[in-house]
Amino acid sequence: MVPLADTLDAFVLMYQHHTALEDTMLFPAWKQALPDSEYHELTERFEELEHKMFGNDGFDDARKRIAQIEHEMGIADLARFTPPASPKPAS
Repeated sequence: MVPLADTLDAFVLMYQHHTALEDTMLFPAWKQALPDSEYHELTERFEELEHKMFGNDGFDDARKRIAQIEHEMGIADLARFTPPASPKPAS
């Protein structure tokens, strides 16, 4: 493999592991450890931080920018990079 491909493969592996732990362990434990009112307050504070850092539509703006970059690079059509489904076994 080329160094860039190796780097991207390593990033994907790290990111998959990271998000799996967040989704299955970290966030559920965090929500369970906090009273509902405090959890809601923190959610609001994180949303305020997002708006301060990225604007009122920060997530949507970032998604649009990424879509534009993908379009400019010619990689916006995921179907071009997605292998076809495996054929169904014969009955």
